[in-house]
Amino acid sequence: MAKLDFKNELNREQYEVVTAGKGPHLVLAGAGSGKTRTLTYRAAWLVDQGVKPEKILLLTFTNKAANEMIERVRSLLGIGEKSKFPLWGGTFHSVANRLLRIYGKEIGIRPDFTILDSDDSSKLLKTISKEFFGSISEKNKPSPALLRETISFSNNSKISIEDSLEQKFPEWMPLLEYFEKIAAEYHRRKKESNVLDFDDLLLFWKILTEHPQVGKVLANKWEYILVDEYQDTNIIQAEIIFNLSKGHKNILAVGDDAQSIYSFRAADIRNILEFPDKFKNCKVHKLETNYRSTPEILKLANQIIAANGNQFEKNLKAVKDNHVRPELLALRSNFEEAWFIADRIDQLIDRGMNPKNIAVLFRASHHSQSLEMELNKKGIAYEMRGGLRFFERAHIKDVLAYLKVLGNFRDEVAWVRILEMYEGIGPVTAKQIYQRLMEMASIDELVDFKLDLAAKAGNSWSKILDVLSRLIKDKEKNVGKMLNVIIDKYSDYLSSKYTDYRQRHDDLDQLVIFSSEYDELELFLHEISLQESFSGRQASKENKENVVLSTVHQAKGLEWDAVFVISMTDQSFPHPLCVREEEREEERRLFYVAATRAQKYLYLTYPMSMFRYDGHKSLKPSPFIIDLDSNLFQHNDLSRSVTYASSDGVEYEPDPDYHDSNDDGDDGFLPDISNW
Repeated sequence: MAKLDFKNELNREQYEVVTAGKGPHLVLAGAGSGKTRTLTYRAAWLVDQGVKPEKILLLTFTNKAANEMIERVRSLLGIGEKSKFPLWGGTFHSVANRLLRIYGKEIGIRPDFTILDSDDSSKLLKTISKEFFGSISEKNKPSPALLRETISFSNNSKISIEDSLEQKFPEWMPLLEYFEKIAAEYHRRKKESNVLDFDDLLLFWKILTEHPQVGKVLANKWEYILVDEYQDTNIIQAEIIFNLSKGHKNILAVGDDAQSIYSFRAADIRNILEFPDKFKNCKVHKLETNYRSTPEILKLANQIIAANGNQFEKNLKAVKDNHVRPELLALRSNFEEAWFIADRIDQLIDRGMNPKNIAVLFRASHHSQSLEMELNKKGIAYEMRGGLRFFERAHIKDVLAYLKVLGNFRDEVAWVRILEMYEGIGPVTAKQIYQRLMEMASIDELVDFKLDLAAKAGNSWSKILDVLSRLIKDKEKNVGKMLNVIIDKYSDYLSSKYTDYRQRHDDLDQLVIFSSEYDELELFLHEISLQESFSGRQASKENKENVVLSTVHQAKGLEWDAVFVISMTDQSFPHPLCVREEEREEERRLFYVAATRAQKYLYLTYPMSMFRYDGHKSLKPSPFIIDLDSNLFQHNDLSRSVTYASSDGVEYEPDPDYHDSNDDGDDGFLPDISNW
């Protein structure tokens, strides 16, 4: 086994953690401070000190992270791939799976159980829900995915189905009794079928740790427990850790409360904040040396998170030399914001920056739409991290299908997409209806077109006809108005089919904003077809050198040379639905995560207005920006005059004589003096 010089290979903060003695330790690892390096060296140090590898448990949140850490420990210790190295490492779920197959029989779990993935779980819930919702129409009953998410959040938060539904989907509370009965039946059928879902793996592992005999076996199985990303644990995972380590107390948890951003998945920031209280005589370590970002970016990041009250105080310090200050830029509209970002990305690439080292981050996916169009116009290839491009999203395709049949009533793909959204119309019926529709000479004949259909299908066809008749009547009007007609009827389908229907509705609102620029349907459909063509061509390239577009949640743990955080308005960041103090603090942590992804260049941008068919909507800068010292930024002229005026109650309104363009001026807005 190789001999390591731990002191020379680690900085002072890391070395203190790696060589810490027995007992509980909480490691507060700031962004870019080398937490993975510290954790792997800690495991290597324990083995180097004579601890048997099988007496160490390393828990992570992804199998990739676990495998990379174990391979790194092997490499550090000079242990070959073929040599036995029985260190226990993996995700909470993978370790639970192993343990339940060994000890599960003690709590009634047979070792040959099968695991339901999310798709299998939804299928089982769909079968069960049909038995309970038999007579209820599709639009008035929750989707299997929504049922699954409600049950899962209940399990992982240790709350009732009622509380889970109230928190996640309050509009479905009238059906609470059904949710509770379906949850109970789902549990019964899983037990009957000898299957477990992912939540069960954790729940039954926790039960194992509380078993009179098995609990003692597990408490003695490992002498040292190491946990990564502790701020992302839920209450069940925290209880498992406590039960496993309460005897020997040799627990080392690594995390950063400032990066706790997954409460919607039941992650509980209290687990890390209350760790020193739960584990008496806990030593708290801080990794504050940052190897990622410049001093200017870190000064900003430190001030962002300092505004939160419920936290461990940290002060990130840079290893890198001084560079440029982050830029704060106010733009006149969302279109100009998109134009500016695409242009600046073009400049960075021209100056030699690899496109893959540039990222654009946003609070919600619908903020990407205007930018995607500008990038396409400039021929800048991009990838959408962890999601689909705007015009590839199912709900966008759904509503656009109505406009497509208006523009070309022979469009079979669009017709089938519309028809199959409705109850009682499957693929066969949809094809038959389409064939009959082809007997028409034009879409204008649709209003008087008669179809002989079964009851459910006939009722659905009447609803389709109602929407299309209104659209035919409004065909010459603004496209945004036409889309509002469609969305008004589509909303029930959206909320019954998708768990993230609120975010999808935001996408549709963004589509209305974009379409409001068009008074001719033909021009709009031409632009849409171009965007779809761009998406198809880029997707086929499979190029890893593309600019990255991502939500902030998806970007956690990643880094880029240049980062743009866009749409920093009071209506976007923080999310307008986040009103309680703990929600606002999580939104601020999300902003902190976004800022700390940048290595060299950080751009914060916000539009001052959004234009729609029914006028403009004025926007204010995010309160998170207003709270910051203006000297931390480079400003454009509009940002300097508008950002901090907003905190004094001065609002800027679009100049009615101004027409949006892509020049470099900052005119176009006047102070609102109506209240002066």
